[in-house]
Amino acid sequence: MKIKRLTGGILVDEIAAALDANPQLWNQHRMRTESPHSPHREVDDIWVRYNAAENFTTMDEFNGPHESTWYPSADLLHVKQLVLDVMRYVSGTALGGVLITRIPAGKQVYPHADQGWHARHYEKFALQIRGNERQAFCFDDEQLVTFPGDLYSFDNAHRHWVRNESAEDRVTMIVCVRRH
Repeated sequence: MKIKRLTGGILVDEIAAALDANPQLWNQHRMRTESPHSPHREVDDIWVRYNAAENFTTMDEFNGPHESTWYPSADLLHVKQLVLDVMRYVSGTALGGVLITRIPAGKQVYPHADQGWHARHYEKFALQIRGNERQAFCFDDEQLVTFPGDLYSFDNAHRHWVRNESAEDRVTMIVCVRRH
């Protein structure tokens, strides 16, 4: 199974309100989205935890082996406890990157498979902050529709995409975790 809903009912109202109160955090780091050929070109990002920004030289090196660090957005959005709760829920032993993505109404993440060290080193878990029945995370042979408070896992080594065919933004917090 490439994607699986793990649980629902996680309280996300506080993070949704913090995102609304801090619009300046979107797209401070555009390395993932700035290329017109990027599968993420229609997406807005908030980097919460990853390789320290000052380590950036090239994208390949930046995405290579590293210890992730918290970005200032983590404190502004008050997400550290929620991230650690997700890590405990999935029995994680190490925390990697944390990314909040926003797919505007009518936009998408284009089909792709993620490569590189970070993508292979960590398992991917996602907490839906905003979502509805006209939005889906898709693979060639399956898809998952999620709603606010849903936690799910996905295997980004397989070709995948996310569609937002609704009039509302889709907002997801991706938490990268190592497990035994």
